[in-house]
Amino acid sequence: MQVHVTARHFDMDPELKQYVEDKVSRLSHFFDRVDEAHVVLSVEGHRMLAGVTVHASRAVISSEQEGTDIRSALDSALDKVERQVRKYKGRLRSRKGGEPTAVVAEVAGGTAPEQVGIVPEELAKRPMTTEQAFRELTDAGVRFLVFWNSETEAVNVIYRRDDGDFGLVEPGV
Repeated sequence: MQVHVTARHFDMDPELKQYVEDKVSRLSHFFDRVDEAHVVLSVEGHRMLAGVTVHASRAVISSEQEGTDIRSALDSALDKVERQVRKYKGRLRSRKGGEPTAVVAEVAGGTAPEQVGIVPEELAKRPMTTEQAFRELTDAGVRFLVFWNSETEAVNVIYRRDDGDFGLVEPGV
């Protein structure tokens, strides 16, 4: 993570700069996608201000706080940014949708996707009419058949419905 520190209206000693860099680098412990941070420390008369802006994974999080001295202002600003980073990280996690599909399937008594085998099926080798596909479907004893319809010159699916009838799926024109 890159940390940029700017001092306005006062001279920053190396010890203060190191303190800022150490404190800001702690943010990467809470969220590993923090790319860079900009810290602006300023003195305006008797006011000590610290502004922290963090760029993290498509989000810009910032805070500006005032304190009795520059370190307390910085600590207050970093505490606020830290809370915002944790909140943002929580939002990202919750948006991903909770439990993985495999866990939900096992809890519900189903089969996890890793346990399901996908068996490739071939399209009927030769073009056929709907009647020929119907005969082949009934002879083979399968629930559906994908075939190249020689009459419409398109891929069709003929299938056995739950009520015992048959259905034909044709692509929309």
